Amino acid sequence: MLTQERLKELFDYDPITGWFTNRFSRGRACTGDRAGSESGHGYRKICIDYVKYYEHHLAWFYTHGHWPSEIDHEDGKGNNNAIDNLREATRTQNNWNAERPTGSSGLRGAYLDKRTMRWYSHIQVGGHVEHLGMFDSAEEANHAFIVAFEQNRGEFALPRNSNLEAK
Repeated sequence: MLTQERLKELFDYDPITGWFTNRFSRGRACTGDRAGSESGHGYRKICIDYVKYYEHHLAWFYTHGHWPSEIDHEDGKGNNNAIDNLREATRTQNNWNAERPTGSSGLRGAYLDKRTMRWYSHIQVGGHVEHLGMFDSAEEANHAFIVAFEQNRGEFALPRNSNLEAK
């Protein structure tokens, strides 16, 4: 099991950039080079003693001394591992901060009922779907969604990368 001492022996971590750099050469890794590589999902991984770790988990461990169960990137960008951009979260909270498709309206939480040609909105709360109403415009449905999102998501509401409002 990787210790914080071993991690700090192998790497320097810049809390502003979120980058790990090699403290000395080992294998193909050269002293001073950025450690790790991009995975296929937009996250960086670093191999330490033949085990691959996500860079954001290592950043948390390096800084706080304990392993997180789940880490959320506040700005939604998986390659931004600056410590101020990382926060412990539950799986549900982490999912709240994920980009979601907006559908034909271009606004999150606004859906067109093709039978009535009116807009509606709903939000999932605690495993059940809460209907927020019928509206004359996509903007009104989006607004209802934003209000409900803020009430139910706390600090995870309206992330900076969000597509909750029209861009």
